[in-house]
Amino acid sequence: MRILSARVLRARRDPSTARVEAVVAMTALALDAFSPETVHIAVSAPAVAPDAPPLRQRLIAAAKLTHAATPRAMRARTWDRHAA
Repeated sequence: MRILSARVLRARRDPSTARVEAVVAMTALALDAFSPETVHIAVSAPAVAPDAPPLRQRLIAAAKLTHAATPRAMRARTWDRHAA
């Protein structure tokens, strides 16, 4: 699998758990595919992590690992932005 692009969407901080929950939009090209696929994956990460990469990088890394481990199972529900 090759990641072509990744963006963090709809992030929010949960004060009760001190974590940030977000949806990551990721465009990936599977090794056996001819066209890229865009998926939306729900992930979370600690809001504060000493000596760790920035939050954006941690959220995208969590989405990459989730998609690589279970490509179909852990997706967030997608929405149609063109719907009325």
